[in-house]
Formats: sequence, structure tokens, C-alpha cells
Amino acid sequence: MPIVKYFVEEPALLEAVTENADPDARKQAQRSADTTAQPDPATLRALLDPPTAYRGYLAGTDLDADRIGLTALPVMDAVVHALAEVFSHPHGLGVDPEGTLEADLDMQAVRRRWMQPNGERVVAVSAHPIAPAPLRTVAASGRRQASSALHDLLESGATVFSSEPAHDGFDWSFFSPAPVREALTDALQTHVSTESTRCFVLPFQKARSESKFYFEQWQLTQASLPSYIQEV
Repeated sequence: MPIVKYFVEEPALLEAVTENADPDARKQAQRSADTTAQPDPATLRALLDPPTAYRGYLAGTDLDADRIGLTALPVMDAVVHALAEVFSHPHGLGVDPEGTLEADLDMQAVRRRWMQPNGERVVAVSAHPIAPAPLRTVAASGRRQASSALHDLLESGATVFSSEPAHDGFDWSFFSPAPVREALTDALQTHVSTESTRCFVLPFQKARSESKFYFEQWQLTQASLPSYIQEV
């Protein structure tokens, strides 16, 4: 049985990383001797008033085939249909796994990349043209290191998707400039949820541990799921 999970955080804070809070331990060690280092003004503003975004993460498990990863599901075409219903926009821009910019992506091209990212890929969609420089920065540096660039993309109206490696295939995470939980939940219910495919929506904060992230591996046989897990 295919299981589709939509983890949601609305709103989510885009927390900037200061040099002294860099998650790379090697860089922390290199800076440890300099206790006087201060964040630059832009980073300080972001720390004091972090920008708001709307975050989602789509994951999947095929229990019958024992495969973990959204793109490994036999219903991935239906998931893509649901995504396209919510995020259909005339402008698309991507960065492929080799770091090459993919310009002028229409929705058909975006759908193909959602189906088969073929590596760690970033794709942005928007009603307006998308600036390539911040998207390259997000692709090269990751979300936390490039929070300022991600914020610029969101402020311009772009939704930014990143493929996330899973055991088999990839999951998809995204940041949107506006709330999408209700619309995406409805789309999953309409296009993906069936008697043979189950879809669940739950908050990021409740899925911090591995056992909670993979709740479908052991909780579906219980009489009832925790109240924070919504089946749609």
C-alpha cells in the first residue's frame, strides 16, 4: 500500500546562520579563537526579525514493496497532478544536480522533474520571472546557509522546491510565500487518496524523531493514530 505523508509548518521562520553558529563544526573550530566576531548587519536583522515562510515536506512509503521515498511510489503521477493543481505557474527555473541552470521551464518540464529529479535538484515556480542568482545560491549552499537568498525568492513570489534523498528515490521539500496547507491537502485528497493509497498530513514539530517520521511502519496497525496526524 502506498503511503503519502505531507509534513507542514505554517508559518515557518527562516533562521539565518551566523558565522559563529555555522552548523559545520570544522568552520566553528576555525573561528573559535575569535570571540569578537559579530554578524553583519543583514544577518543581525534576520536574527532579530526572521522572515516568515510556509514550509512543506512530501514523503512516501510503499509498504508492500518495502520502498521508502516519494518518487518510488507507483502513485507518483497522481502526486504530481496534485502539486500541479496547487503550484501551476507560467514561470519555472531550476538548478540540476550538476549545478547547471535550467531556464524557461514550463509546467510540463517542472512536472517531469518532480517525477524524476535524478539527483539533488532545486526548482522554483512563480507567476513572475525568477531571478537566477538567489536560486543558484540556494542550490549551492542549502536552505539554512542561504536563508537570505531563499527569502529574496519568496518575497518575489516564487515557491522553491528541493529534492531530498530518500532510501529509494527522493522526497520533495518546499518553501512557499503563502499558506498552501488547505489547498494541497484538498488536492491530495482529490487526486491521490483512494482505498488503496492513504494520505496523511501532520506538523513538522511532531515528526522530529525517526520513529515519528516513519510512523506508518508501526502505527497504522493501532486502533487509532495520534490526534495530530490527519488522514485525508
